[in-house]
Amino acid sequence: MRIRRPLGGRRNRLATTMMAAGVVLVLAGIGVLVPPLLGVWQRGSHDHQLLQKWLGNQGAITKVLPSQAVAPAGSSSPAAAAACGSGSPSSEYLLVAFPTLPGIEGVAGNGSWALLTQRSVVHYSSSPGPGQEGNMLIALHREPNFEPLGSLRVGDPIVITDRACTKFTYTVTQVWIESPSKVTQLGQLSGGKYLTLITCTPLWVDTQRIVIRAELTSSTPTT
Repeated sequence: MRIRRPLGGRRNRLATTMMAAGVVLVLAGIGVLVPPLLGVWQRGSHDHQLLQKWLGNQGAITKVLPSQAVAPAGSSSPAAAAACGSGSPSSEYLLVAFPTLPGIEGVAGNGSWALLTQRSVVHYSSSPGPGQEGNMLIALHREPNFEPLGSLRVGDPIVITDRACTKFTYTVTQVWIESPSKVTQLGQLSGGKYLTLITCTPLWVDTQRIVIRAELTSSTPTT
C-alpha cells in the first residue's frame, strides 16, 4: 500500500525555496544598484566641495603680479590681479552657471572624458577655452546636481567664468537629442566662438544625449 506524504510539508518546502530565491534576487539587485548610486553620491559630494572652494573665501583669491608691475598711486605694494580657482588648472579650469536655472552651477575639470568617472563637469582639453575661436566642449552628468539641464531652451544664457575671473556669456542657439555614437562625431566649428554642452537623458537611464549649442554674445573682463 502506497503511503501519501502530507501536502503541507511540500507546500512548506516550496514556500521556503521561493523565499530563499527572493532573498537572493533582492541581494543581487542591491549589489547591482549600490555601486552606481555610491558613485553618483561621491561625485556629487566632490562637485559640491569644488564649487564651495571656488565661490568661497578660498575661491576668489588674488595673486601678486611680477615686481615690474606699476603699483597704484599711494600704494607701496605691488598691484594684484583677480584670480578664480585656487587649485590646479586641471582640477578647477572654469565655472559654468545657468542664470535661468538658479543654483545650478559647477566647476569643470580640464581633461579627457575619462575624468567624468570622478566628477560631473569636464571641459574637453583638446577643445578651445573660454572666449576662444572654435567650439568649446563641456560634458556634464545630470545626476545628481544638474538634473534641470533638460529644461534649457533657445535664447537662454550660459555663463562661463575662467581662472582670470572673466565672464563669458554664451546664448543657446540649438538644443537637440543625439545618440551616444553620433556625439563623438561633433566636429570643430569655425567662423565664431561656440560652446557645446553634452549631457545624458532620460534621467537615470542615460541612453541618449542632449546637445546644447550656444554662441558667445558678450564677455566681461575683470576690472
